Amino acid sequence: MLLTIQIVNYNSRENLRACLYSVWKNFSDHKNLQVIVINNDKEKLEDIQREFRIELIEKNENIGFSKAHNLGLQIAKGKFICFLNPDTKLFPLAIEKLLEVFSTDEKIGIAGPVHLGEGNVLEDNCFGFLKTPLSIIGSKILQKKQTLPTSIFETDWVSGGAMMVKKELLLEIGGFDENYFMYFEDVDLCLRAKKKGWKIVVHPEAKIFHKSGQSFSSYHKKKEYYYRSQVYYVKKNFGLGWVWLVKILRLPFYIRNVYFSKR
Repeated sequence: MLLTIQIVNYNSRENLRACLYSVWKNFSDHKNLQVIVINNDKEKLEDIQREFRIELIEKNENIGFSKAHNLGLQIAKGKFICFLNPDTKLFPLAIEKLLEVFSTDEKIGIAGPVHLGEGNVLEDNCFGFLKTPLSIIGSKILQKKQTLPTSIFETDWVSGGAMMVKKELLLEIGGFDENYFMYFEDVDLCLRAKKKGWKIVVHPEAKIFHKSGQSFSSYHKKKEYYYRSQVYYVKKNFGLGWVWLVKILRLPFYIRNVYFSKR
């Protein structure tokens, strides 16, 4: 089996249907494709399973992104694993272009596409340089727009909303760290891969549409998960001392987003 596509569903039934339609429409080698959906939602997905010929893991409770994808990896048959969020849709040839990347250098272990939002505008934070305690805070203050090179380029991390990974790499590093419920699990995975000598690249001609932020109705709850994962990431990779600095520097953002935001 060449490719496994894994999608974790939570509160995204209609987006999931559109995502799966784009997969079957835009990747023609169906004989070499396995599609696994891990359902973290209470509502079962038997109808979607029948409609799109997927392998379905029904958890029916929200166990988080990392645990769900690691469950999928236990039955994944592909040489390459493509992780997709249910609120994404593939552009034509996106999968083929990502697969091509791996043949150019055996040390490439992770490849990411370009994420486009409404109006086909490049999304921020779909790839980037190493996230350090200072860069995490600095990015909120400076809010610098990303620029996109015209050819394949190396980076430190790509978004788990759409990333393709060699299964060999995932077995070597043990999949996602399940201490992340959501957020930062992709950055952490890429950091561990780089420490093992793997390269991470972005293919600017591989594109996906991302309808961001569709799973969680509560903005405050989403931010709580973000900040919790942020603390764990900093503590794990940089030490407890940096955690306190990050908490102090982020305090105005934390108060605004968790307690006072009207969204």
